[in-house]
Amino acid sequence: MKTAIVSDLHLGANSGGDVLRDPEIRAVLAAELRGADRLVLLGDAIELRERPVGAALRHARPALEGLAAVVGEIEVVLVPGNHDSRLAEPLLDRLSIDDEPLALDATADPSPGPTAEIAAALAPARLRIAYPGVWLRDDVYATHGHYMDLHLSLPRAECVALAAIRRLARPLPDPARPADYERIVRPLYGLGYGVAQSLPRRPRRRDRGPSEAAWELLAGERPGRTRRRQMEVRAARAAFPLVVAGVNRLLHAEFESEISGDSIFRSGVDGAAEMARRLGVDGGHVITGHTHRGGPHPGEGPWRLPGGGQLHNTGNWVFSTALHRPGTPPNSYWPGTVTWLEDDGPPRRVELLQDREHHELVELAARARGIDSAPAPAR
Repeated sequence: MKTAIVSDLHLGANSGGDVLRDPEIRAVLAAELRGADRLVLLGDAIELRERPVGAALRHARPALEGLAAVVGEIEVVLVPGNHDSRLAEPLLDRLSIDDEPLALDATADPSPGPTAEIAAALAPARLRIAYPGVWLRDDVYATHGHYMDLHLSLPRAECVALAAIRRLARPLPDPARPADYERIVRPLYGLGYGVAQSLPRRPRRRDRGPSEAAWELLAGERPGRTRRRQMEVRAARAAFPLVVAGVNRLLHAEFESEISGDSIFRSGVDGAAEMARRLGVDGGHVITGHTHRGGPHPGEGPWRLPGGGQLHNTGNWVFSTALHRPGTPPNSYWPGTVTWLEDDGPPRRVELLQDREHHELVELAARARGIDSAPAPAR
């Protein structure tokens, strides 16, 4: 069986950086997926934190229908992530009603609501929901990877919020079960989804989200800054270690104040490895998304797991101006990746958009934002 795995499509993102909105890029992915026997959407397929669910699904539908047109009557496994965690709620509710534990690979059919809409868009493919992950082979476990946020040393806002919840709740045990992670992450994800339902259907235009803006402020360079803005940036960077130290004292956390490409990369690999160890899936191949950083890349060597297995990240389909600079070659966060898995052998990742220029994706995102902000046609 040939399984294609894609992660972090973020269809409907306010930034317009969800590149599968573009018909030409959808055609590139479609050509790659021909002949797949199974397709796995490994989390954050639809952006459900930035606009109401109905608007998000309408934005996602063309891309989903494009996938359906090429894959045909195969199985599509949707593994919800942190940005589309709402899609796992019917499954979690059913387990609670039946008083059953959450397994590593709990599954459910689509139910009335968002998953039924997704299933209709993907027809004639057969949709199955799996959460928090799915065994694709006896030695290959795939999960979006958002549980790793409880182990990251990077002080992202979401990681800090989870540390606060963990401080108030019972500590995460070692080893841990999916339910142990869920009692910490589920309240935050529910809040994020609930807030999105009250947001405007046509969000304000912006080229990057809060996380990307913070990264750019603390570690990046943005040309054309005024002298006053440069002074504000220097002050923010100087104060950041003190803020992190205060957060660590308050929450009994161990966040690091170093914000660099290397520290972010290492935090993601280490956090995913700790997640895999605690869940007991670290003896084989573990495939994640979530961090948007595909890998391992040539020259990095295998990403070893404590139990002797290997970690893989399938990358993303989102372009962010904060992570990609004009005139530089595509880096590890460049969108357009698919991971292939067959009956034997390790996962194999392919990069489909390496020939795209930076300005092309900037213009693509700007067009998408312009369409979002255009007035609705008169009825």
